[in-house]
Amino acid sequence: MPGLPVISIQCDWNDALRLPQSKVWISIKYLNINSVHDKITTSLNKPDVKIKIHVPENFQLISYSNLSLVLKHVESDLKVAFVAPTKVHDLHQKAILSVCAAENSLTVSSCEGDQLLVWDSRTSETLLDLKGHGGPIYKCRFFPSGVVLISAGADGSCKIWSAQSGINPVTLKGHVMSVADVCIIDKGRNVISVSKDGTAKLWDVGESKCLDDVIKDRGPINCCTLTITQDEVNVNNDREIGTANKQLVIGCESGEIVSAHIAKREVIFHKKFGSPCNTCIIIEQTIIVGCADGKIIHLKVEDGEIIKEIHESASPILSMAVLMNGLYVVGRQDGNCAVLSVQDDFNSVRVQLTGSDCDGIRDLSFNGKWIFVGCRDTKVRKYDFNQISVHFK
Repeated sequence: MPGLPVISIQCDWNDALRLPQSKVWISIKYLNINSVHDKITTSLNKPDVKIKIHVPENFQLISYSNLSLVLKHVESDLKVAFVAPTKVHDLHQKAILSVCAAENSLTVSSCEGDQLLVWDSRTSETLLDLKGHGGPIYKCRFFPSGVVLISAGADGSCKIWSAQSGINPVTLKGHVMSVADVCIIDKGRNVISVSKDGTAKLWDVGESKCLDDVIKDRGPINCCTLTITQDEVNVNNDREIGTANKQLVIGCESGEIVSAHIAKREVIFHKKFGSPCNTCIIIEQTIIVGCADGKIIHLKVEDGEIIKEIHESASPILSMAVLMNGLYVVGRQDGNCAVLSVQDDFNSVRVQLTGSDCDGIRDLSFNGKWIFVGCRDTKVRKYDFNQISVHFK
């Protein structure tokens, strides 16, 4: 029994379907089976001069508005909602590497041109152009305050910046290869960085020094995420804040997932998969790993036991982000960007965030209202979460 198909649509479908006598391609692809291509067409309904949409016979049209098209694929019983971006931000000249949006409309993004920009997501106005890294910046993230941010890159350093003044008071140096990802512990007195040098370092931001290696000798590390564990211990160092009950999960190029108790500096479990682990997130008690072979793997936080594997596409997963109410978004190298739920009730619902024309989705961010999608085509697209969550009710 094949899994669910991936259903893709022409990237500018929402513009095309507004016009009469228009055609939009749609394709159905099951894993390891050739795609089937079809067309959605429009005509003008003479009596009321409204556009009428005609879908192929293997689909049912559920609803249509100018930013959303909802179909049911009859054969697989998959409900797919295509959602177009509310706004497209075009600030960079080169492919986006990372994007992060704070709740206060401040947004930070980096691109392959070594550029790190702070901008306003309401107006697209560039507020700061932060300079100081020697090379590409692979990750940029806001602290919970929304006014301080951290960037990490190819030069092996992490830098802390004021998102208001652009001042860089702290640089964290100690990795001997590029830094791939960062985690902020609580308010950000301490942070974790993971590197291609195989270490996960715990930093004291105030004194800009490394407190310890939480994980080491694992080969290149691609991603990291944090959660809270019931196993709380006493920490005797007053420079180490909030680590007593924190569990770190890292994903490695070797296909290994490693979980460690930060305060104890002890590995809780490790699991090996057949493909590099490119990105990882945690929703409640579930670790979700996105792999280079296209697999999404759900694991239990406490022991790494596999809950389920979703393998609908062979396209490598490049990015993931946690949304609300058990929802998460997955970005792939072929430009597919889909919202899924951890709840089994919604196993056959997919919301596709459209707009990328086969360009990879490099990073994703959610600020409680908007999903920001950073793409290889240099654009950051913004989607209204309300347009998405409605399909999971």
